[in-house]
Amino acid sequence: MIKQQHYLAQLIASVFLLQPLSLQAQSTTSPASTVPTTALCESLRGQTAGVDKRLDEYSNLVRGRNCTLLNADQTRDMAELINRIPENTVILLSSNTATSTMTPSPSTASPLPDKISVKYGIENYIVLKDGQDIIGAADEAFEIVITLRPNYRHIGMIWVGATDNFNFGETKDSHISHITFLPSRPMYAWSDIIIVSAACSNRRLIVENNVFHLPKWAAVDLDCRESLDASIDPTQSGPGLRFANNTVIGDTLNVPITDAIPGEAVFIHLPAIKNQSQRLEIIGNTLQGKMADAAEFILGSGTRVNIFRNKVNISNSGFAPRDALGLRTPRRGGFVLTGHTENNAERPLFNLAGNQIQVTATALIVKAPLELAFACNHLQGHSPWRQIEEQFSPKAADPFLLRNECERLTPNSSVVTASPALYAINQTINTWTAIKGSTATACSGLINLEDHLYFDSEVCPVNMTNYAFVNNAVSSTFSNSSSIINSSYVINSSSIINSSSIINSSSIINSSSIINSSYSMDSSISKVPTSSVGKAIVDTGFGIIITLALLLIL
Repeated sequence: MIKQQHYLAQLIASVFLLQPLSLQAQSTTSPASTVPTTALCESLRGQTAGVDKRLDEYSNLVRGRNCTLLNADQTRDMAELINRIPENTVILLSSNTATSTMTPSPSTASPLPDKISVKYGIENYIVLKDGQDIIGAADEAFEIVITLRPNYRHIGMIWVGATDNFNFGETKDSHISHITFLPSRPMYAWSDIIIVSAACSNRRLIVENNVFHLPKWAAVDLDCRESLDASIDPTQSGPGLRFANNTVIGDTLNVPITDAIPGEAVFIHLPAIKNQSQRLEIIGNTLQGKMADAAEFILGSGTRVNIFRNKVNISNSGFAPRDALGLRTPRRGGFVLTGHTENNAERPLFNLAGNQIQVTATALIVKAPLELAFACNHLQGHSPWRQIEEQFSPKAADPFLLRNECERLTPNSSVVTASPALYAINQTINTWTAIKGSTATACSGLINLEDHLYFDSEVCPVNMTNYAFVNNAVSSTFSNSSSIINSSYVINSSSIINSSSIINSSSIINSSSIINSSYSMDSSISKVPTSSVGKAIVDTGFGIIITLALLLIL
């Protein structure tokens, strides 16, 4: 039965992936039509205030390039127009209308209801060629909305790449920016599954400053199953995605199922691409409303992804139509992180820093061997972790590597720290809040974790019996603890060892509140780990600092 479901899933996925290829073939045989005019981007100045604003904002991007300026026209298929525009062209969507019969309407799509929607309708995929950019250039009171025309019968709105070829000769980035996507369809219409579908390529897709109203599957789906070692040739790195500063909204779906909800905001599936770095970024997005999970990442060995400063506030309650297809194991929560099971392969690295993940189910779901750098995140939900395939051990990486990302968070000017060392430690600490009467602690759900994750309430794993801490002293037992000695929190951090402000600080050498083993701190001082283990780490760290300072002085 499992095999039958697997083959059915492969068949369904193949049909989905082949559809855009047939669209490309159709576009080459359709009747000739007028190709939209292109001109140097600078020559378009003075057309509208919105166009001038984007030319200024993207001055480096448009310099010396050709642009095409489109006006909204409900009588035309915008995809047909765009698919006839040459590659490496910047496509600007203005808030002007092409016909007198079209009247902009008050927005029902934007989170800013005072905006007036100017709608561009499509009947086919927009096939984004090498170097093409699509940028909304609305005037101040307007927003650009791409929606589906009544005859639309496909599974997505924008297509990038190919299912079976990286096309290494195509290396130019493509931008999708300042657009609201509203893939609404009548009831019983199951075709609108993905908004942006990306497959294999050698290009980076930059999706920024957009509003996505989720369809049944995902806002952005990057799925490439071809093999590639990205470390061999720096010019052949494979597909990249920067998904930044977008707002993703999930709502109850218009399908004949009660309480049906969308799948997720982002799905990245690159299981056979190895050693890829600096190509995958999910940064500064706001995810809200109803969805099964926020995002899912399936990465090959040695690949890295940066997930920074995202605000997730979603309800996971409901039925996701994607679950009925049997393509993936049903789950509910925030981020789903899947590693790689190849023997002796380097684990993929997931860098998570500064994220606020508020869900009604599980905040983070981990699967297969992976490495996780985890700093200054806030988790809230029924449970913080769910570990699938418990025979594999997730590994915690050094969170201090992400301290620069933590520094980008809005600082609390009222927080005072006893020293830069304490500030540096406290800055990377994570927090957990249980909801709905849940008794889960910060480490609940993690099994066989290698190394440590640091929360304000406890250190994971919670079984710390192999460590012995002596407050404000360096004992022989402590010096034998390899996992503490190797921790950048205490020994390897330049901010602790090399900082003259720490060595010379009388607030550390002379402060009775630190030397005193009772460890009392004024309430105005920044919050430090509250569990006995967290307290011991900080106390013992100060013991090392004081000892080193005395040695240097003597």
